[in-house]
Amino acid sequence: MNFTFKQLEAFLFSVKLQSFSAAAVKLHTTQSAISKRLAELEASLGGPLLHRTSHGLELTQVGRELLPLAEETQRLWQRIAHDISVDKTLRGTFRVGVTELIAMTWLTRLIQLLQKLHPQVTIEPVVDAGLTLFERLEASKLDLAVMPGTFWGQAFESIKVTEVEQVWIASPRLQIPARALKPHEFADYPVIEQPAGASKNRFYEAWRAEHGFRFGKVMLTNSTTVLRELTISGFGLSQQALDYVRPDIRSGLLRVVKSDPMPPPLVYSAVYRRDNVSPALARIVELAVKTCDFTLRASQHDVAPARSPKRQRVPRELAKKVARKTRR
Repeated sequence: MNFTFKQLEAFLFSVKLQSFSAAAVKLHTTQSAISKRLAELEASLGGPLLHRTSHGLELTQVGRELLPLAEETQRLWQRIAHDISVDKTLRGTFRVGVTELIAMTWLTRLIQLLQKLHPQVTIEPVVDAGLTLFERLEASKLDLAVMPGTFWGQAFESIKVTEVEQVWIASPRLQIPARALKPHEFADYPVIEQPAGASKNRFYEAWRAEHGFRFGKVMLTNSTTVLRELTISGFGLSQQALDYVRPDIRSGLLRVVKSDPMPPPLVYSAVYRRDNVSPALARIVELAVKTCDFTLRASQHDVAPARSPKRQRVPRELAKKVARKTRR
């Protein structure tokens, strides 16, 4: 057998992304090059690895046997590239999924810090509901997702980023009692919620069921911005991150509605596939933990000033000639 790492890489990403064209984009090459590498690999191994079906690409028996070995080869290749190489520079492009609240608060700061410390690492942000982000992570269409939740299965690593205090809030115009509401009393007031695709709902689902929270009229919105605006306008009470709505509480637009019990803190985690870890990805997670701050608004970020153009050095002899001409 005589095959190359590029051929294994073409096979691995074709399987992960379920598409030759998507693998070509990931590996910065053409679809024909991916097809050629796979054909060469199949010829070397003596049999087909993939079949095209109406549902995408399907592994053959040989392909199923090769997949874990190809994944292990990729991990070893990444270690060699980083640990043995004299150049320890982190580099690469990573698709990072975040929820809307993160996008509106500290995502900009994370990207700015990453550009400053590791200019050859690029983030391609994807903003969506948590469960949708996880589906993309499962399909290897994301390298990393930062979202509510603590455990996403044995195939995924979850690193705690932060805990966020969640409270019930409402407009003062709703005239909800100042005392703590019992879970069954929430049915007496309209509630604004995010749809089932929000991972926050999955996080609180068991807790709400355990304590008997019941809701009457429910309005759904998939936008955190709209959720806040509807709550301020008095359409109902909602559960949101205290740090994010604190300015609205100070200004009197919103107030905290107490409950008995109050919601536990919401845990945000950085989630990635165990078979897709790399030094650069680990660094992104580390910086996410460092920059996480839900008190920020997007307009509060200090945008890094543009770099001044470098002054070009003038050769010494040319500088002398210019000086002589100037004296004349």
